[in-house]
Amino acid sequence: MFDQEDKKKMFMAGWVIGFALIVYHILDNFTDALAFVDMLMGIFSPIIVGFVVFYIINIPMKSVERRVFKGDKLSPKLKRVFSLIITLVVGGLFFTVFFIFAIPQLVESIALLIDQVPDYAILVGEFISEQFKALNLSNEVIAQAETVWADVINSFADIMLSVVNSASGFVSGFLSGIFNAIISTALAIYMLLGKEHLASIFGKLWQAYSPKKLTKPIIKYLDIVDDSFEHFIRGQLMEALVLGIICYIGMLILGFEYALVISFLVGITNVIPLFGPYIGAVPSFLLLLVVNPIHALWFIVYVAALQQLESNIIYPRVVGNAMGISGFWIMVAVIVGNSLFGIAGILMGIPLLSSMYIIIKEATEKKLAKNRG
Repeated sequence: MFDQEDKKKMFMAGWVIGFALIVYHILDNFTDALAFVDMLMGIFSPIIVGFVVFYIINIPMKSVERRVFKGDKLSPKLKRVFSLIITLVVGGLFFTVFFIFAIPQLVESIALLIDQVPDYAILVGEFISEQFKALNLSNEVIAQAETVWADVINSFADIMLSVVNSASGFVSGFLSGIFNAIISTALAIYMLLGKEHLASIFGKLWQAYSPKKLTKPIIKYLDIVDDSFEHFIRGQLMEALVLGIICYIGMLILGFEYALVISFLVGITNVIPLFGPYIGAVPSFLLLLVVNPIHALWFIVYVAALQQLESNIIYPRVVGNAMGISGFWIMVAVIVGNSLFGIAGILMGIPLLSSMYIIIKEATEKKLAKNRG
């Protein structure tokens, strides 16, 4: 009654109609759909985070496995176990240093700064009053200036109080998320120890249920995306390490306090492309402001110079070369990614743009070769 071609057309029409009905139902009940998605994200978030942790840890673990245990006669399972232990220990040391030294000093410095704000206000107010009197200004102008200065100090105190409250909220949220973090990390460790078996399962499922014409191209594109993300993460970690070392050496030469902690903060936050040094500069400035306000001001100048060095020399050479795209396209990816999804968009935008660049370049070269032929 119906030939094979007619059956295919009817099948495709059914899929299109069904998909259109689903989309219509979602749009018609958009609020409920968002609530359902939030519920699913809450349920599956430890699993999603586990896959992210797996992907990040897998990159340095592969390097340790290939380079440290290259000539050893250990079995593949023991190489994997030892490589994973080394990677986790090194990563754990970095985070331990951060949470033991950096966070307590930062919280203590903010608390001290809030306590010292009234004293700073009195000293600066007296200095401003003396300058106004030296200029022979009227008492009314001096009184208005002192009122404005008092408002500035009160606003600054409110800002510092909100910073403390935000920090307290972050700490409490972090502590409440430790349980999920432990579950996600445990899941990631299981996946890392048996990643070949896991990849084999997903590969068989994909080959069994995906259209044959799409299997090879999609696997090829996924490999390109995977390579881009791996090169990006490697480049970001290397660039953060280089910048942290340069920041530490420079702070020692200039005689700034908290050189190790601040350099660690600058290096960690520099994982966020291009804007990282500025993000790390805020808590670092607060640390220095308590012990030496003059050094705190000079530190802002130092970070600005460091950011120019990072964006114009270090980043294009370390990350740009690793990604195979120019600094211009990196900036485009950062701007668009930040506009769409914030920090997550920045971190994902560069490797995704690099993947698109490679795919489009290959397709264009094939098209040109075909046209010439």
